[in-house]
Amino acid sequence: MPRPRSSNRGYALGLDSLVDIVSNNVGILVILAVFMALFAIMNPAKPTEQARRPPLGEPPPERIEVPWSHATNKNMVLFSLRRNRLQHFDMRAFFRDLGAREPGQRPAPVTVEAKGLTVRFFPVTNQVYCLEFSPHAGAGETWLEAQRPGSDWRETLGAYPREGFIYYFWVTGDSFELFREVRRRLWQDQVEVGWKPVTPDSKPEICNGFEGSTTFQPQ
Repeated sequence: MPRPRSSNRGYALGLDSLVDIVSNNVGILVILAVFMALFAIMNPAKPTEQARRPPLGEPPPERIEVPWSHATNKNMVLFSLRRNRLQHFDMRAFFRDLGAREPGQRPAPVTVEAKGLTVRFFPVTNQVYCLEFSPHAGAGETWLEAQRPGSDWRETLGAYPREGFIYYFWVTGDSFELFREVRRRLWQDQVEVGWKPVTPDSKPEICNGFEGSTTFQPQ
């Protein structure tokens, strides 16, 4: 009696199917490779930023740091940068004068003269008040004077350490370069810095409540 040959036919059928599957897959891969090659030829890749190098003799691109404002619980130390002069707004005389006055239902405007500075306190309501600063002409130090031992700038750095204070600057357009240098030095010492651009004729001002806040965020 002859032996059944179904197993051999099944084996042959399975091998043929496998060959067909492999052939089809290889064909698909070949077609995809051709399409990718054509796409690469028609749409050449642009050079990456890393591959772009400046020609010989040209300086490398300048990196610009963009600081972001953030909240802090530290107290503020206030400064003005005008006409390339650095001035610290020393508020101690103002607070002594304000503390010696009789309290009332509605505080009257107060004007106090300090070193190189006039500070004006004026209430808007019983809860809202403003402080206005008027730097005197020629007040403050040049950056060269500020670097010398015993300067107001060096004494301020020692009196208001970075652990408890941020340094806030009102800067006019003629002093932007100086401000960037001052800020760079402070950042090196891990001092938090905030600032606001002002016009030469404006008077720096701080208000609480509506239309202002005594909380200036560092960057």
